[in-house]
Amino acid sequence: MEKLKTKDGSETLFNPLFKEAYHSIKAGAFTESLYKFVYPCGIDKLAERKNSIKILDVGFGLGYNVASAVYVASQTDKNSKLDIISVEIDESILTKLNLVNYPLQLKPIIKEILKGKVSEFKIGKETYKVYEANSNKFSLKIIFGDGRNILKNLAEERYLFDAVFYDAFSPKVNAEMWTLDIFNIVFKLMTKEAILATYSAALSVRKALLDVGFKIGLVEPVGRKSYSTVATKGGEIPPLPEKEKIRIKTSPYACVMRDKTLSTPREIIYNNWLKEVEMRKKLFPQSL
Repeated sequence: MEKLKTKDGSETLFNPLFKEAYHSIKAGAFTESLYKFVYPCGIDKLAERKNSIKILDVGFGLGYNVASAVYVASQTDKNSKLDIISVEIDESILTKLNLVNYPLQLKPIIKEILKGKVSEFKIGKETYKVYEANSNKFSLKIIFGDGRNILKNLAEERYLFDAVFYDAFSPKVNAEMWTLDIFNIVFKLMTKEAILATYSAALSVRKALLDVGFKIGLVEPVGRKSYSTVATKGGEIPPLPEKEKIRIKTSPYACVMRDKTLSTPREIIYNNWLKEVEMRKKLFPQSL
């Protein structure tokens, strides 16, 4: 697997299946985790007032978001502990962590993560392969399988989280994780004040978040021109600029991806979305 050095000096890998790097090369892997996920979700603020913080991590990847959250929380309050559930499709992902030379701040945390063990975890009627790691700063469960099914089962069992790191691969290659239907499930998994943070600036994603009942906001760009996205039911987030509200209402690209059965192949989801975009271009050519 190809190793890549990012702008801030931290390393990431290129995923050959999705044909994308795990992190933004221009932003930096560590920087991206901090400023697109950890701080936008307010992990530092949560650590100031809560001893136990429940985090849903959609797309464990190389563990940067998890490790960065543990680092920030422990810097804020040494007594805070993170209870993290990660969703991950790649069962070999832990071996890839050994390929990366992590920043000094994260190395001790990654070392603790790699001390974990594989077992089974039951959610409702489903049993999943899970990797569990624990320390005095965090408890981590990485649940392996189709993210749609895992999130659905968690919602049915009434799990609730204080923050959501939404870090699947891009909508173009991982469409099944960016549909209105999956965000409707994620909505049920969040407390009223919880914040979801994602690197995505896609209008389809922002429209889907709004349609399921979130209010959304934009986070200052890191490493690129596009603002990343945050969403919440009732928490404090930056406002959505009027210009972006207009784009979401008028752009042909601001139509949602759909997966009503939570089992549609990603290629079909994406191609159906492309067809709708082309139809909307003909109906609203003035919006192009």
